[in-house]
Amino acid sequence: MKRLPWWRRPYFSRRVLEIGPGHNPFAGVTHLLERDIADGHERGGHALIVPAAARLIVGEATTLPFAAGSFDFVYASHVLEHVEEPEAACRELMRVGKAGYIETPSPFLEQGLALRDETSPAHWFHRWFVFSPLPGLLAFEPKSPEDVGRFCSCADGQFLREFFESLDFREAQHFFRRSSKTTVFYWTTSFQVEARDHLVDCRREGRPCRFTGMRQALIANCNDVLRAGRVRRLPRQYPKSRDVFRKYGHTSLFVR
Repeated sequence: MKRLPWWRRPYFSRRVLEIGPGHNPFAGVTHLLERDIADGHERGGHALIVPAAARLIVGEATTLPFAAGSFDFVYASHVLEHVEEPEAACRELMRVGKAGYIETPSPFLEQGLALRDETSPAHWFHRWFVFSPLPGLLAFEPKSPEDVGRFCSCADGQFLREFFESLDFREAQHFFRRSSKTTVFYWTTSFQVEARDHLVDCRREGRPCRFTGMRQALIANCNDVLRAGRVRRLPRQYPKSRDVFRKYGHTSLFVR
């Protein structure tokens, strides 16, 4: 079973809901919600696991079958990138829960993999790039075949474009720590949601783009002394990545 870091766990929560737990629910949940208990296609064929003390309910994330304030804590891990209406799903989280935890793949991972994805976009499970550009704000941008190849015109966007071009991210992803490959969002009471219909270009629109956070995650990873061995192999295996760092004036402990 999954667990949050010990200092973030909802120890005093009596009623805990997890949406879309799949084959690996969080420890301590009292209620589980799945949209389809028979189809394990998006679970990689794994069987649904329901802890003995938990109750399983069939329903949709966008119309949760619970009264307002029913739960002390709500988990939604690797769910929101799938839904058609993320704003509706987030409103439902806030309606039924008092606090919660959201996790999705990060735009850094999603875009890096999608640029080299040889499968048909018709088979993509994930509809959105999900990120938090400001405290208390969760933003969604469409992950369409057209948007995957687009980058903001700002320096961060162009840095990421050239960085992805400098390597094969399908292999290079293993040099990066989990925190750079996931969007993690804790909330209490409520939060803001922005479902965008296009890639926001911060220079042209005056709104924060997703690429600043992607650049920050990449640089932080390359400063991680706990992953020094792996990170040092990145410029050795992909020397052009070091050139991109230098071109944009970015330095780190292990890529310079």
